[in-house]
Order: sequence, then structure tokens, then C-alpha cells
Amino acid sequence: MKEYKLISIDIAKNVFQLCAFTEINKIAFNRKVSRKAVLNILRNIAPTKVVMEACYSSNHWGRAITELGHSVRLIPAYQVKPFVVGNKNDANDAVAIAEASLRPKANFVSVKTISQQDIQTLLRVREQIQKVRIMVSNQIHGFLAEYGVLCAKGHKALMNTLAEALAPESKQLSPVAIDVITSQMEQYQRLNKQEETITRQLIELCKDNPSFRFLQTIPGIGPLVAATLIASIGDPAHFKNGRQLSAWIGLTPLQYASGEKSRMGSMSKRGNKSLRTMLIHGARSIINWVSNKEDRLSLWIKALQKRMNPGKVIVAVANKLARISWAVMSNQVTYSAR
Repeated sequence: MKEYKLISIDIAKNVFQLCAFTEINKIAFNRKVSRKAVLNILRNIAPTKVVMEACYSSNHWGRAITELGHSVRLIPAYQVKPFVVGNKNDANDAVAIAEASLRPKANFVSVKTISQQDIQTLLRVREQIQKVRIMVSNQIHGFLAEYGVLCAKGHKALMNTLAEALAPESKQLSPVAIDVITSQMEQYQRLNKQEETITRQLIELCKDNPSFRFLQTIPGIGPLVAATLIASIGDPAHFKNGRQLSAWIGLTPLQYASGEKSRMGSMSKRGNKSLRTMLIHGARSIINWVSNKEDRLSLWIKALQKRMNPGKVIVAVANKLARISWAVMSNQVTYSAR
């Protein structure tokens, strides 16, 4: 078997670019390989480190290559871009991936398991259903307003208004409007049922995971937030501590420093947007009920509210939830308010 220090792969749909490096970081080969031949080539190479961009289908290939005995690392695309030298092509991209992975501050993404992939798939479909449902709801609101029927915010208010406007004795809508809005209402209700079904599937899929139970003992973290944490993080050992996880999610502030000047800006918004959104929603739920509580976390939040604006408080609490989640998942313990 041939031995190499590092192999970088630029993933594509049908043709991949493989680049191998020797012990002295010299390129041994850098060539195009068909999709079907990738695993055969890697099977004839001694176990080594294989690095790819964290992108479309990278988790599938990461699992397949790991089964061959190689150590797979996924690196975010934004860390690779600065190392592309020359024209933008597959050969230069493969070299850039390798060079980025050798940097001391390179951050890698863990390869998702099949279980994580299933959870993430359901979460992404649920997000899409929510977006379409909101679009349909907004369109119904607009149609009703065009006929002089105003509707308050919320699902219950929408259903009550539609029941009144579509009633046979109501003369607010024309026959054409009744047909169109009835069709839109049926689509809206169908999307609601689909979302409920997917939520039940998520809970069923996660219920045997110990971290799923432990995470739900944390205030502000329910089944959906816990499922998102499990799908996104997987093994908490990939992060050195809770702060590193929070930074990876994008909840830590940006730093602007030059010489003796240093100041902190808004949150970086790097990393997993879905997980960050879920944690911020969880933070809002805690803050809404913090006034009547006297536990350690509630007292800390009350102190923040006295010196920060509401937006900063929400982000700070979300940051805290991320750190607590890392500790709970790492130690496999329930959350203690003390």
C-alpha cells in the first residue's frame, strides 16, 4: 500500500479531485477521479488523514471513507477560500483544502452519523414547511384585507376570522374569493398537520438518545431545541469547552483590536444558523418567566437586564444555554439550578 501524509478531496457531483501530500508536504499527485473510482483508490492507500470541505454530500463520503480506516476531517468552506492560489479550478481547490487543514487554528466539522443525518433531514423539512405555511398565511391575510376583512395575528385569530368570512350568511367575500381563500385555508391546515407529524417523528427518533433527555432538563430547551443540538453537535468532545461551542454556533461577539485598542462588537453569526435561532428562541422563553424565579440562572439574567438592552440580554442568555448544553452533553447529567 502506498503511504501519504495527507489526502485532500474536492467533492463534485461526478468527478472528484484527489490531491496527495508526502511527509515533507510535497504534492505526490493531484488528479481528477471519477465518482465510482474514489473508494477503490483510497482502499489501496495506507490509513491516513483525509480532508474535505464541509459541503454537499461530504457526510456521506466521510462515513464511507472512515469505514476504509482513514481519519476524515471536514473543514468549513470559508476557511479554505483564502488559500486558493491562482485561478479557481478543482486542482487549486484541492491544494487549498489541504493547506487550510494544516493551519494551527483550523476548525473542523465532525462527520454526521446516519442518526444525526435523519434528525437533520426532518428538521430541514420542518423549517421548509414553516416557511411555506407563513407565506400562505400572509397571502390569506392579504386577500382578506383586499375585501375589507382584517385579521389579527396568530393561528387562532386567523381560523376564527376565516370561519366568519366564509360562513354562508356572510356577504363579505365574492364567490371567486371564497373559492380561492378556501383552497388556501385547506393548504394552510394541511401544512400544519405535516409539521405536527414531523415533530412527532423527531421526538420518536431522539427519545432513545440519553442526551435528548438530559438536554430537556435545561430551562428554555424543549424537544425541538434538544433535537437540533444533537443533530448539529453529535459528540461534544469535538469542542474543547462550552465557549468553543458557543463561538462555533456564532453567539460570541466579534472582536475589533488594533494595537492598544480592543472592543467587542455584535455577535459573529458564524456557524449553524438553525441552531443559533433555536437557542435564541429558548432564551426568549426563559426571559419571559424570569421575574418570579430566584434560582442562580434567573438572578444572573435579572442582573443582565439592569445594565443591557433586551437584544443583548437575549443573545447573552442563548450563549449561556449553549455552554450549559455542552456541559450537560459532555457529562451526561441533568441540569441543576444550583
